Amino acid sequence: MVADLAGRTRDWFRERREKLDLFDETLVARQENPIYLLGPLLYYFWLITVATGLLLMIWYEPTTTGAYSSIERIQHEVPLGWLIRGLHKYGADALITVIFLRLWRMYFLAEYKKPGELSWMLAFLGLVLGMISGITGYLLIWNQRAFWAAKVVLTTPVYFDELPIIGSLKFGSMIAYVFLGGPAIGQATITRFYALHFGISLVLLILAEVLFFRTRRKRMNMSLLPIVLFTAMLIVISYILPAESGRRADPTRTPLPILSDWYFLALYQYVKYTPPLWAGLGPGLLINFGMLVPFLDRSRGRRPLERPFFFVVGVLAVVYFLVFTALIMFNIAVIDRDPFLIMLFTLAVLSAGFVWELRYRKKQAQRPTVSPAPARPATVHS
Repeated sequence: MVADLAGRTRDWFRERREKLDLFDETLVARQENPIYLLGPLLYYFWLITVATGLLLMIWYEPTTTGAYSSIERIQHEVPLGWLIRGLHKYGADALITVIFLRLWRMYFLAEYKKPGELSWMLAFLGLVLGMISGITGYLLIWNQRAFWAAKVVLTTPVYFDELPIIGSLKFGSMIAYVFLGGPAIGQATITRFYALHFGISLVLLILAEVLFFRTRRKRMNMSLLPIVLFTAMLIVISYILPAESGRRADPTRTPLPILSDWYFLALYQYVKYTPPLWAGLGPGLLINFGMLVPFLDRSRGRRPLERPFFFVVGVLAVVYFLVFTALIMFNIAVIDRDPFLIMLFTLAVLSAGFVWELRYRKKQAQRPTVSPAPARPATVHS
């Protein structure tokens, strides 16, 4: 039985690996549609981010006393340092944006269905690792905003200590301690974050290159025009809006409001709305749901309206991401009122989506099946 299970698992991975799409490299026939440029653009922005990051390592000093000064030196004294830093920052922002857009495309078009399960899972894992790389790189500036934003994010695992069964094990505190390197953000933290930020991008890029070397696939299925346009766009933005340094980190002075990069703002709002335990459990449950979507969605269709419940969940996730981001940016949330209303709204929408799913399936089951016409006997000509 064990051998049979191992064999089926091996066959499952072999079949999905043959159809694996890291950067939409097998979807050449669909490249006329702009939404299928997201895969090649993901690889392009990833290269920009890694290449500029390697250049920044030449001048960057990963210490609490020298990090901020080295960033200022790169920005104002190193020849074209402002451009290298701008390309790194805005290239990383573009990378996260493309990952989000590509995931939404894959979700709403049901590209996670057989044989795309592995492609979806790796794409979703790429989003998680990209956000981890983002928060680790953000702290390396060692300014006020980055310091306190990282402190907020690193307090979230501590909420796991409130779990009824495993809370006494202090599992959450252990996670926070591993990342912090101690009881508070300090030199050990910046050392760990520097290693993680560098290692995630470089190791994953090496693994991707090994895969492309073995499969002989083309990495970027797009013309030269998008590359030129987006390169020019990054250069112009870096010149018009130079990457900010802010003020040097001061552990004794808390800035208000405490905000991180844009892709973490919705999570910040969620943490403000929820009790400590759910602030810790929520992101983990969301990640698990995202990874298991290919196995949870048992519908046969691929069009959005052929998967009513999962379509509703996807729309709700997009709306909450945009609304929560706007609420914390403009600081207009009412903590005493909003969580209850949001919970009621969420339950109502999910219930409506579930009822829609049941009615759709019932309607599909009642639809008469058309039997194929019987084959006519062959006519023998004399």
